[in-house]
Amino acid sequence: MTWTDYATWLGTGLSIIAMIVSICQALRAKNSAEQAKRMRDEISVRSSHNELSNLNGLLGSAIRSMDKYGPGATENARRGCSPDSDAGSVRAVTSEMIRLKNILIETFGQEVDELIRKINDLLKKFAQSIGPTERDEFGYMIHAEIVEFSGNMKKELDGGIYR
Repeated sequence: MTWTDYATWLGTGLSIIAMIVSICQALRAKNSAEQAKRMRDEISVRSSHNELSNLNGLLGSAIRSMDKYGPGATENARRGCSPDSDAGSVRAVTSEMIRLKNILIETFGQEVDELIRKINDLLKKFAQSIGPTERDEFGYMIHAEIVEFSGNMKKELDGGIYR
């Protein structure tokens, strides 16, 4: 064997070692990319969960405002209350729902658009009510809608915690 044969064997050996190192680095890079994607997705889920938690707080406030129109509420419960203030707390919820529309659609589906529209229509009728009886009726319907949505929201938030 000549020195060129040794050089060829040495070059071939080094090439094989370099190939093995390259494959190991490629696998490590692939695993790192997958881990980064999982972390990004987890951050996204936590962010949307946080946004939904904030919305849930507004829902609780709106429900407390509209409780005086809910089932079992009497006329005495509405004495001294401000329908404008009650409607304002519900408007805050629908405004936040519009802001979080993409997250809500991703979480609950396209029905969110219809729910926002329905609550806003009920709010208009609530504000334009001729008398207290009519306002109480629309208040009752608004209360029912936000209580139902609140239940769905809590179920989603609890599911996010216990996954």
